[in-house]
Amino acid sequence: MKTLAQLQQWMQAISEPHIVLGYGSLMSGDSRSRHSGIPHDGIEVEVYGFERGWVTRSEPEQQTYVGAYKKDGAWLNAQLVPTHLDPALQQREQDYRFTPVTLEQLHFELSAELTARLTDWLLQRDIWICETLKIEPASAAYPVHQTYIDTCLGGCLELGGSAAANRFIASTTGWQHHRVNDRSQPRYPRAAVVSQAHVNEIDALLENT
Repeated sequence: MKTLAQLQQWMQAISEPHIVLGYGSLMSGDSRSRHSGIPHDGIEVEVYGFERGWVTRSEPEQQTYVGAYKKDGAWLNAQLVPTHLDPALQQREQDYRFTPVTLEQLHFELSAELTARLTDWLLQRDIWICETLKIEPASAAYPVHQTYIDTCLGGCLELGGSAAANRFIASTTGWQHHRVNDRSQPRYPRAAVVSQAHVNEIDALLENT
């Protein structure tokens, strides 16, 4: 959101009473639209008081995803995702609990005027982060799949470019995980469609992780 008109148009299109701070696959507009029926674009935000790591195990899907957990002095980048807390979203986030977040924990890279307008609007809504229920690092039995990483970083690239993707990498712990390249046959059930250009950029960004 670069202009006040763009921000006002975004806010006027939204009737949902809740904001979820999407910091994983919900950062992808394609994934959240096709798999959770969430049509809106996100707005970039930094969230303080939580750390993101490869620590959320899905028993039914036999995979490990990013999770957020409370930690003083920590931060992560995310997106404001307007939504209803409906059964589809709750099923998607079954390995997490919806934890309230205050406006004081949020920081926007916006002008003072846009930040003030957005903050006033957010006062009328409940803000949540999906806090992981149990911290369990990835293992050979519960690896991280490349299509999940592509979904997360693809969402970063779509909205905030390589700077947002680098912030995701920098603010996420546990990159030395068990990883499976499943691009030819995706195992992540809510995988986004990611362009080849973004796939190439993701591979370059991950070279040093």
